[in-house]
Amino acid sequence: MIGKGAFGRVYQVSRPGIGVIAAKVMKEEDFNMKEWQVGFKLARGNTNPFILKQHSATMYGTQTVILMEFANMKNLDYLIQSKQDLPIPVIRAIMRQLLEGLRLMHEKGIIHRDIKGQNILLHSPPGSGLIVLKIADFGLIKEQKDILQSTMMTVAGTVPFMSPELFMGTEDGEAKADTKV
Repeated sequence: MIGKGAFGRVYQVSRPGIGVIAAKVMKEEDFNMKEWQVGFKLARGNTNPFILKQHSATMYGTQTVILMEFANMKNLDYLIQSKQDLPIPVIRAIMRQLLEGLRLMHEKGIIHRDIKGQNILLHSPPGSGLIVLKIADFGLIKEQKDILQSTMMTVAGTVPFMSPELFMGTEDGEAKADTKV
């Protein structure tokens, strides 16, 4: 197991023809197919290196297994908590990658709604010495066109990372909710 969260556990697996990937195992009741379909639509046609690619979702009994790209480093939250002295150019590169990934999502009319350090994975392509950020966990994303529907107006995300306006209910769930600090 390489990680776990509120809705599942993530394992590193090897798949013929693909190589090393990650498998997120969730209980059936925690998997919302409609919301994940938006994520699959984004991730399947994704050529942006800053958005985690997803391969498939399959039901096995009472569990759902989501196969996705493997990120070989920890997440941004872990990096911040480790209190490493990162050079300013590295910090700038990480922030630029995050904003570029969010820009692509917003251009496609998709709102993440749970941007936090734990959902920002880090990957270093072997032999490159680079750190590439990967926006992950598409369980709460919505399409912006659904903004007027009541489900979009529902407060979603992780409370400590929400904008005060979203938490207090004075802002709708539009794209700027992903970028409020």
